[in-house]
Amino acid sequence: MIKGQVIIVGAGVLGLSCALQLSRSGYTVTVIARDLPGDSHIDYASPWAGAHFRPSPAKTPVEQLEQRLMRDTYSELERLAKEHPESGVKIVPAIEYFDSAEADSFLAKENGYIDWPDFRILKSEEYPADHESIQLGVTYRSWVLNSPVYLQWCRKQAEEQGVGFVRATVASMDEAVSIFQQEKRGNEGSDIRAVINATGRGLNDPDSFPSRGQFIIVSNQCDKTISHHWADGSSTVIIPRPLGGGTVIGGTKEPNNWSEDISDTATETILARVAGICPELIDRENPVTENTQGFDIRQVYIARRPMRRGGLRLEKENMNQGIPLIHCYGAGASGFKISWGVARQVELLVADTQLLVNNPLETS
Repeated sequence: MIKGQVIIVGAGVLGLSCALQLSRSGYTVTVIARDLPGDSHIDYASPWAGAHFRPSPAKTPVEQLEQRLMRDTYSELERLAKEHPESGVKIVPAIEYFDSAEADSFLAKENGYIDWPDFRILKSEEYPADHESIQLGVTYRSWVLNSPVYLQWCRKQAEEQGVGFVRATVASMDEAVSIFQQEKRGNEGSDIRAVINATGRGLNDPDSFPSRGQFIIVSNQCDKTISHHWADGSSTVIIPRPLGGGTVIGGTKEPNNWSEDISDTATETILARVAGICPELIDRENPVTENTQGFDIRQVYIARRPMRRGGLRLEKENMNQGIPLIHCYGAGASGFKISWGVARQVELLVADTQLLVNNPLETS
């Protein structure tokens, strides 16, 4: 049963997840986007993402809803890893190290941090050598994915389900509707049930801003994901990419930095930090790595995460034409972690059903 036409503006991980969810449920879906899977624009954040699961404690209503979105997403990606390994999703062990003693508060049962599969507190002898600064170490079962492969797999699945893709740059949701109507001129199915704003930073949202990140892809292989949270607030990550994607290591977080220039200093810092927390990753035998601290570097890159003050915007309003408009953007570094949970909440809003809880993410 066809439930109506939905327009999705944006083809990042949230837009594609919504397209798959809605088309599975019987909606006719058209995705309109400047960037599509296979593209590599600096502001097309999804293909640049390290894309791995890392839990977070849930102490506030916003965090509790985000954790529910993460759990929905975890279940779906675990299924894809088992049933569709060609999607680029894989289940691996994960390790996290914290330099702050405050991380002990994560272990409170009520905030859900310790409730993830295979969670265990590490013994001090399991920490990396020469890292006396580590105050807490944990391990759990995680997922990782090869983001460029995964996005293209999502598009292929969506097209097989009848989703249409239109490449266009839009300045407003009204313009997206006009483009859709031009595409559908003379065809059936032009009645619009809803428009989904999955544009990353939104369109002209004063609360949205980019966060510049520098990362490195190396050929050195790792069988787990590792995160080290330093006392200065920075983090170092090691994320294997399945299906020959190498290993993503990084990175930096620089809010409101629009520069596209690669920092050699940041590169050296990332390599040194990763070598310290995972020395087994180092390849000293390969002459290619002689001048790069034992790393076979494939690519050093800059990307911009779509941040928003107040976090993810997930809410519904009406456009001038009376068409429901559902905002679904500003997920920052959590886009992949909450993608399927968000898509299911968007489906509820399209169906004119209330969210599972009163929407604490609505901040406007």
